[in-house]
Amino acid sequence: MQLKPFLFAALTMFTVAACHDHNHEDDTTAPTATIHTPTENESVAGEVHMEITVTDESLHEMEVKVTKDSDGSTLYVDTPTVHDETEYDYHEHFTPVVTGETPVTLTVTVSDHSDHTTIKTVKFKVKP
Repeated sequence: MQLKPFLFAALTMFTVAACHDHNHEDDTTAPTATIHTPTENESVAGEVHMEITVTDESLHEMEVKVTKDSDGSTLYVDTPTVHDETEYDYHEHFTPVVTGETPVTLTVTVSDHSDHTTIKTVKFKVKP
């Protein structure tokens, strides 16, 4: 059973190497990220609906995270697979566990294969 760690390491190295084989020398622009919902200063009771669109010549990674403003603790995190996409629409829901109205920040971080990164945020409030 010593083969499993070796296979994992080999596949990981291949995946990383294959990713860096992309030729994007002409890519001088960072990805775009648009948060459609929630909106700035919105107050959401119960389930939070998130709609986000990201675009680029060749997307690499994306992270969607919602944190409490008071202490930075994470209420939601997701890393959808956007590798090699040129446009990606993100539509997800989650129900935060809070005891009262809580100010939060939605942060979308998206990068491309040319090491350009875009970070967009929206501050809103969640309620039980």
